[in-house]
Amino acid sequence: MLNRRLLRTKAVQALYARQLTTDANRLLALDNIDEAFAPDLNSMEPQNRPALAGMKRLAGMTLDELIKNGKPNEDEELPDKVIRVATSAFEAFKRQTAADGEKMVRRVLNETESIYSEFIRVISMLIEMSHQAKIDRERRYDDPESPFPKDSGLDTNRVISVLIADKTLEEEIIRSGVTWGNDMNLIRKVYREALRKDSEYEAYCKQASHSPEEDQAIVQHILRQIILKHEVPLDYFEQRDLYWADHSELIRSLAIKTLKSADHSHTFQLAPLTKDWEEDRAFVEELCRIVVAEGDQYDVYLDEQLKNWELERVALVDLIILKTALAELIHFPGIPVKVTINEFIEIAKRYSTPKSGKFVNGVLDVLSVKLAKEGIIRKSGRGLIDNK
Repeated sequence: MLNRRLLRTKAVQALYARQLTTDANRLLALDNIDEAFAPDLNSMEPQNRPALAGMKRLAGMTLDELIKNGKPNEDEELPDKVIRVATSAFEAFKRQTAADGEKMVRRVLNETESIYSEFIRVISMLIEMSHQAKIDRERRYDDPESPFPKDSGLDTNRVISVLIADKTLEEEIIRSGVTWGNDMNLIRKVYREALRKDSEYEAYCKQASHSPEEDQAIVQHILRQIILKHEVPLDYFEQRDLYWADHSELIRSLAIKTLKSADHSHTFQLAPLTKDWEEDRAFVEELCRIVVAEGDQYDVYLDEQLKNWELERVALVDLIILKTALAELIHFPGIPVKVTINEFIEIAKRYSTPKSGKFVNGVLDVLSVKLAKEGIIRKSGRGLIDNK
């Protein structure tokens, strides 16, 4: 079932992508300023290129002041055109950055929802493999160079029969848009190069009858050792999902749980992705919203903590992880401090530099104590667990 670490990871990914688009939008704003102060080559009037270059430079500096502080530097008297052009570029920058930020959050949430479709795809691959087994067993002539036992096969397996007969699964396959019509070569390749060459499956096929335990065991084996491990299907899933390395463990657990329920039709149940998707969605959206809204304040907290560092020297992923952790520490009173710190340490270890885990740990350990003493971090209910 979907866990909070994956949701935290998705929030970090959305915020990281937002930062990249923010940087790109700043460059677009500077391009607009360049265009506004470019010499008019069609004008018959002489163009004061040095003056235009100076105004362009002032407008660029004013843009950065607006991005950083929300207002231009009041110590300087600026020409009206510089303020007008810089403000227009800044407004366009703000609109695009806000739209991109919302788009990034929607994207990671859609990616998270799509995990369930990939889980359904994995289950349906088992069904397709059983159809290949049936075709293979019904052949009148065996390949003399690679004979294979036909006493039974995946198509005679009780668990697979339950999967094929279940209407809910059939509807879910259709709803998820899972179809193998264009990928039957892949199914045949997996069957030929992986399943038929598997010693445990070959031994299974030599027996005409099997106990329910044996049927369950071989299906679990095929799932774990072939569909989710063999290079042919693995390459297919990795090409379909850029985040397969992140998603595969959850897909594996959903599939294992579902298959374990399929010994009998009356016990079969598709494992749910989550207990409450709306709550999970809200968690990611709220984390991202808080980091964007409070990011400048978090810079102050981090700047005070990293006295011998400039924030620009901190790896971007680490900086986003720290800010997201601070958002959770401060604004989610029901989550224990240690839980938050440990979760973001693991995210840093997986997605940033080799030393990032220790770095994030050190910063959050000290900051959490300091902010708790100042009353900025205040926990309640379950959030008070393990905080000593």
